[in-house]
Amino acid sequence: MQTAMLAEAIASLAKRTADSEAAVNFAFGKVMQEYPLQVMLEQRLLLQEEQLILTENVIGAASLRTDKEIYIREKIYDVFHNLEAGDRVLLANVQGGQSWVILSKYYATELDELLEQNGG
Repeated sequence: MQTAMLAEAIASLAKRTADSEAAVNFAFGKVMQEYPLQVMLEQRLLLQEEQLILTENVIGAASLRTDKEIYIREKIYDVFHNLEAGDRVLLANVQGGQSWVILSKYYATELDELLEQNGG
């Protein structure tokens, strides 16, 4: 009897732990436009610049802004990325999140062919 109760308690705890952890989704995308940056996900979802977070891997340069609009717009840096239209990128998203992190460009030509065949 106690063994069954213990097993049930452990299963319940494991389920609550799994439910509380945020899962990360990875997706492949294609840069559709450079400025403002737009990326089309493989699922045909067009992400706008405001939804994208750039990592150091895809930033060409970042410069500290010196104008008086810094605090009004809350934009302290001007970021210049090294992404071009047609580049393939790997993105990550925390489940339920509205922002996507561009992790890196990728150059897998076989994967490109598969995505093109599937309409990506």
